[in-house]
Amino acid sequence: MADLAAASLAEATADGPQSPVWTGAAPTVGPDDRAAGISAAPSAFGPSFEPWPSAAVAPCPACPVELPPEHRNGFFQKAIVDYGYLPRWNPRGMGQHDVETKLVFALPCPTVEWPLLLVPAYGLHVLDGPRDAEMPAQLHDAFLALRWLPKLSERLELDVTVAPGVYSDFEQSSDRAVRTPGYAAATWKGHPRLHCVLGVGYFDRLTVDWLPVGGLIWMPTERTRFELLFPQPKLAWQIGTMGADGLLVQDWVYLSAEFGGGAWAFRRSDGADDLVDFRDYRIFAGAERKVRGGAELRLELGYVFGREIQYLSGRPSVFPSDTVLVRTGLRY
Repeated sequence: MADLAAASLAEATADGPQSPVWTGAAPTVGPDDRAAGISAAPSAFGPSFEPWPSAAVAPCPACPVELPPEHRNGFFQKAIVDYGYLPRWNPRGMGQHDVETKLVFALPCPTVEWPLLLVPAYGLHVLDGPRDAEMPAQLHDAFLALRWLPKLSERLELDVTVAPGVYSDFEQSSDRAVRTPGYAAATWKGHPRLHCVLGVGYFDRLTVDWLPVGGLIWMPTERTRFELLFPQPKLAWQIGTMGADGLLVQDWVYLSAEFGGGAWAFRRSDGADDLVDFRDYRIFAGAERKVRGGAELRLELGYVFGREIQYLSGRPSVFPSDTVLVRTGLRY
């Protein structure tokens, strides 16, 4: 579960070998690149890849939005399914099964170079433990993320996202279930291989409301991409290619970290409504295959630590034991 701002900001940026956004007949596509426009002059391989419009480092582990690495002409852009598993090793631990689904649609706003992404999403979190904490068996995220990507100039791009939705066990009646996390960031492409991202994320949680987001995205070579971004850094290396000019299929490996958790309203066993906020820190390694015009598959293995559960009602905080993370995702 990752907050919205964190998850999206990590996607932003540039021309050439770059960060989340692109332009060019067929520039190199990084592991998290996205399209800067909805339609562009097609290349010999179909719609042009664009360095994702620079600006995003998703600062929320539950942050819902991810831009497609290759834009499509038309309303539909991408479908995303992610599954994560955190085992419960002992009575003090907390196990999780996280399933998140998203659809990405795009509208010109007001032009195709200033797209508005509509991202309806649903997440299911099945929890196991910990023994000494009152936690619902299931938590849900149901939201619509709105992500606007205006390109103010060849060097400056913005990324503004809000994700109003219901975050709860679907049983409580408190208005605390309705939350609106989001973020705003700007990307300055001062150099084709070095981009600067600066912004702020709003988490709308018990333990965290506002956090600065940003940093540098450095692409020393066409096969290397270093996203030195807070709160979700990522170091990626391209290890293989297939097809004409290596643009049809690309294999990447990466190291990354993220601020995990989220906040949900739920009904306690005594019938009272409450709000639970749990957070953790994650470091992981991953591998990803990107197929131009087709599916993308990734697998991640990591370590989860610094876990804490807090309640709005003031009940004592609980600190689940460390665990591991196994996560896979499919995008089309």
